[in-house]
Amino acid sequence: MNEKQEYTILNVDDDEGARYAKSRILRRAGYRVFDAGTGADTLKLIKAAAPQLVLLDVMLPDINGIDVCRAIKTDPASAHIMVLQISATHVTGADRVHGLEGGADTYLAEPVDAGELLATIKALLRLYNREEENRRLLNQLRDADRLKDEFLAILAHELRNPLHPIRSAVDFMRLKGSSDPEIQSCRDILDHEVSHLTRLVDDLMDVSRITHNRIELRKERLSLVEVLKSAAASVRPIIESHGHQLHLSFPDKRMDMEADEVRLTQIFINLLTNASKYTPDGGQVWLSARQENDNAVVTIKDSGVGISAENLPLLFDLFYQVDPSVGRGADGLGIGLTLAQRLAELHGGTIRGFSGGPGKGSEFVVRLPIYENSADADSSDNDKDMAATSRRILVADDSPLTIKAVSMVWRSLGHQVESAPDGLSAVELAASYHPDVVVLDVGMPGLNGYEACQRIRTQPGGQDVVLIAVTGWGHDEARRNADAAGFDGLLVKPVRPEAILQMVDDIVKRRGSETSIERHSAADN
Repeated sequence: MNEKQEYTILNVDDDEGARYAKSRILRRAGYRVFDAGTGADTLKLIKAAAPQLVLLDVMLPDINGIDVCRAIKTDPASAHIMVLQISATHVTGADRVHGLEGGADTYLAEPVDAGELLATIKALLRLYNREEENRRLLNQLRDADRLKDEFLAILAHELRNPLHPIRSAVDFMRLKGSSDPEIQSCRDILDHEVSHLTRLVDDLMDVSRITHNRIELRKERLSLVEVLKSAAASVRPIIESHGHQLHLSFPDKRMDMEADEVRLTQIFINLLTNASKYTPDGGQVWLSARQENDNAVVTIKDSGVGISAENLPLLFDLFYQVDPSVGRGADGLGIGLTLAQRLAELHGGTIRGFSGGPGKGSEFVVRLPIYENSADADSSDNDKDMAATSRRILVADDSPLTIKAVSMVWRSLGHQVESAPDGLSAVELAASYHPDVVVLDVGMPGLNGYEACQRIRTQPGGQDVVLIAVTGWGHDEARRNADAAGFDGLLVKPVRPEAILQMVDDIVKRRGSETSIERHSAADN
């Protein structure tokens, strides 16, 4: 078959003689040709004939040809079709400009030589082929990107699952303690490397979220000062392992704001980790906060290796890292500052980096909107008292190693623990054990964690149980599914016991507050 038969051309002209002449030239050149005499028929044939090119006269009896062209080009289903606008009456330069601005790919004035017409059509079809190839490559890239995201999600899940019992085992060793310095050293090495691997897995997933702008925030009113304290506590083991001194300076006010607690904490963990990474052993790191009207100004400063003037503009670029030989620059993927900046922007804030140059340390300033009037910071020890409360805990996971390691940690903290190897067993045990807290792996076979949660909620007293989901899947869909199933919270593996305890304490506090509000409301009525 003639190669040109692969192309379909729609020839549109209300003059039958002119239309016949052009169609005859096109068919003799080997093209498949459809004819139309009105704008309405043209738009119908666009869908029915699926042409690669439309030879479109400007003067039509019902719809102006330029408006027809505009309709073709603004419809996503037909925007890729080449349009050759042609006219025997609108032949001035202004007419050509008007036609091209209407979306035509080119414009010819009649009478036109058959050779020029065919040459112009060939040129447009070559352009069409290139654009089709670009679209095909773009679709391949999108498919590859989707497969990459799926692969990273599966990889992160498969890495997080074995990290969970390892983290629990390390925590158990830490809780039990040992006077043997070599055992302490081995435990500290395991602790550091598990934390490092966990951060790398989290970074893998955050790369995809950043590039696709899929970071979701779960905002609530919270204390920025408490978030800063939590971030400092999280990075203190890393800082102390390098002999750094961490200096904290916070105002007496809570500095309340609307924020996602997890993501807000992540900003300052990333910045503090970065400060430690580029500060030689024995150096200084400062974390301070102050209020300026309705903004909080948080400063993270270090006595580290500093940043050259040419590197300052590149600090927040994805994957950018300074010379790996400087500090511990190779210890990561180079997305921490990019993520911190993006999260700050999502909270309505900014981050800026400063340095006096190599050897003069660095300083990062975060500005975030806060409520101008905040209550005084709470200095009570209620959290510590609640964390020490002995609770009845039910743990369900299909990994025997995870069950064993997690149960040892909980018992060493003074809690009563029962375990279940699957969702159905967890539901049955919850009915007889009457736990205060149920920690469910969402990916158990048979009855999964979401379904188990829903069934436990329907049991007598099930609404009072604190239900925590744990998962190796770190995407936002897992959080939405957990909320829909009735979980009080979700944590991503590997999970430290203090993270679960803190979440339980927060939930119990919140429930107590809500109960108190309901009680006062009922009294008022």
